[in-house]
Amino acid sequence: MTKQDNNHSGLTLLVVEDDLALLKALHDILEAEGYQVRTATHGEEALESYREKKPDLILSDISMPIMDGLQLFEAVRRQPGGIAIPFIFLTAHSSGRREDKFHGRSLGADDYITKPISSHELRNVVHARLRRADELMVEQIKIAFKKSLSTFANAIELRDPYTYNHVKRINEYAQAMANELGWDETRREALEFGAILHDIGKLEVFIDILSKKEELTPEEWEVMRRHPEFGAHMIEKIDYLAPVVPMILHHHERWDGSGYPGGLVGEEIPEEARLLAVIDSFDAMTTDRPYRSAMPPEVALEEIKQRAGVQFDPHMVAIFNRIWESGAVSSIIKEQKKNTENKYLIIR
Repeated sequence: MTKQDNNHSGLTLLVVEDDLALLKALHDILEAEGYQVRTATHGEEALESYREKKPDLILSDISMPIMDGLQLFEAVRRQPGGIAIPFIFLTAHSSGRREDKFHGRSLGADDYITKPISSHELRNVVHARLRRADELMVEQIKIAFKKSLSTFANAIELRDPYTYNHVKRINEYAQAMANELGWDETRREALEFGAILHDIGKLEVFIDILSKKEELTPEEWEVMRRHPEFGAHMIEKIDYLAPVVPMILHHHERWDGSGYPGGLVGEEIPEEARLLAVIDSFDAMTTDRPYRSAMPPEVALEEIKQRAGVQFDPHMVAIFNRIWESGAVSSIIKEQKKNTENKYLIIR
């Protein structure tokens, strides 16, 4: 691959090796790949370089004077951010190095390259370690992002105690249906965000309306019916959440066109929104509300079935019925019941 074929510019590697000829060869190979390469001849020099500027990856010999590679590895792991730096050991091809290799692996080293090394192997190992580190970072960001969004969405539940754990249940129902539908990971992840955020627009609805025990007035219903638009507007500028906007906006549409806000009919309604409509209604029916008690799940299921082709997509109703028959729905309900009981547990 040429330097232009790789997008390594901006990535900094720290190469540590006491053999000056090998150090130069490693430097030249990696620099030709587009990496910014800094070098050191022993661990103390490398650690000082690390403190000046944290590298994206460290490639280090094990046997070196002053501070060897194993000592360097442990020192780097103690530095701020050091735990996340990919660390590759260079080791000599001899049985006498097996103890060092075992020690390094026990410490958590990412990889080993055995000398002598080809330029092809060097490029592949470094590239693979950097790619894996990037994948782990993206996954960690996703997890943190989901937790932040869940906290944000659960602010609704703090305003409306009758919907305790609603977001969690909706996501579990949604994932069970998506699994039955055979949706891929990307689509299921977007659905997860949709489940978390589907009612986020209720943060714009007065708490007096959300918790009212009497029937809402026409004016109050008008405000309540706008929460999908409020929610879509709240996230429409976040590029990463673009696939979620149609779910938030249209999860109250009805198969016969009598829903809101767009009055969409049948397959005009986004498929994910059709899925959410079924489980959102089921969860609402099986949860105590300010104006009525919860229905038994079996009764709610029959209600859902009767509304197939009118309120709900018949195919989505059939899928929901399948996860009911599989026992997935009852498992989720039992879990939420346990969580609700734990919520009110008093430690004496």
